[in-house]
Amino acid sequence: MSLGAVRSAMVCQEWQTIPIGAQGLSKEEADGFLKQAGKAARNLRLPEGSILTQVPDGLRAGQVCGVMTFKGRSVEILPKIDGTNIECRQSLIRMLSVAHELRISDGEMARLQVQKRDILELLIALFSKRLAQNMKSGLQRLYSQHEDELPQLRGALDIRRQLTRRPTAPTRLHCRFDELSENTPLNRLLKATVRRLLGITKRYDTLHTLQIILDGFKAVGESKRPLDERIIHDRSMATYANLIPLARLLLAGNWQNTTSGKVTGTSLLFPMNNLFEAYVGARAKQVLRGDIVRTQHARHHVLQNNLFRTIPDIVVESSNRPAIVDTKWKKLDPTDPVKLGVAQSDVYQMLAYGHVYSAHGATPRLILLYPHHAGLGAVEGIQRAWKITGSNIPLDVATVDISKRRSPERWKSFFDAILHSSESNN
Repeated sequence: MSLGAVRSAMVCQEWQTIPIGAQGLSKEEADGFLKQAGKAARNLRLPEGSILTQVPDGLRAGQVCGVMTFKGRSVEILPKIDGTNIECRQSLIRMLSVAHELRISDGEMARLQVQKRDILELLIALFSKRLAQNMKSGLQRLYSQHEDELPQLRGALDIRRQLTRRPTAPTRLHCRFDELSENTPLNRLLKATVRRLLGITKRYDTLHTLQIILDGFKAVGESKRPLDERIIHDRSMATYANLIPLARLLLAGNWQNTTSGKVTGTSLLFPMNNLFEAYVGARAKQVLRGDIVRTQHARHHVLQNNLFRTIPDIVVESSNRPAIVDTKWKKLDPTDPVKLGVAQSDVYQMLAYGHVYSAHGATPRLILLYPHHAGLGAVEGIQRAWKITGSNIPLDVATVDISKRRSPERWKSFFDAILHSSESNN
């Protein structure tokens, strides 16, 4: 896939090179993006060079997708899957929607003009449109307790303070009362997000919408730590429920500051290993109603005395036996007809899971799950069916095509096919 452009964005896929020069970034921009990528990698606890690395002809993207901006220019990194840039962006949005519970419908995605905006501008536009629509019903208002000295009684009289402060001339009364207020944790979170996004978006239409929204938050206080706001999940916030995960996601972006304190860029980046795992796990929980689906299930240990805990990505506990699914954001190699390029370390990892779970009386099914691509043929699902030597433990290599938009029923069929295929082979 060739490099493309979305307004001032340089668009590439993972492992592609962003050129420096007349057809790409300037030297100053390249240096700025490299520094920002290093800071983002540290914040994401990734090895140096995981996001961008310097190569002779430009900057090479790593296995992290999303957007970085620097002085009005942006670099967008999309998943390395089959399809056009627009289709890859749509797939990334679907993965984010499921993994982060953003609840983005197909209709919303169609209205956002996916082909004209990078992923960051898409999410900002989505947030502003949702918030503007929800505010038509009014901001959340909650009762909060107030204390004040008033000429007339309101609420309850604070007798102790009245007697100690105005024992002889009670011209004013110490009152305690409840008052409906828009200064709620939810509104402070939303206001902080709007302020943050006003400094990021380059789209006039989005900027205009955010400025109108901010005017509606005049009665809402400023939050020093908006991500720590304790939001009460009750009926009063039901209208805004679909905004909270999106606000938190946008506020969690990494910022790069100059010594003068001026914001020169921001990044919203997602390690694809983690996103793929979260996406598949969330889909499994949504559709496998009869089974117990656990993600990052830390239950057993490799050694005695509880040493070296095993943490499979996904464990599906069905009525027959557990299935352990380990997701790998790697491209299988169809030129290796026997092993498909599966790493020996990944097999050893699955071997440890199989041994430990069998030792606890439950012989599992083991599945290594990779993203599907056209080089493997048209059919996703089980690509190789192996057996662990000296046991009846199956180890299957499977793929899932994340470029497809599919219904819950089709997801259910996919999981049933890979989770139970080895039973028919025994």
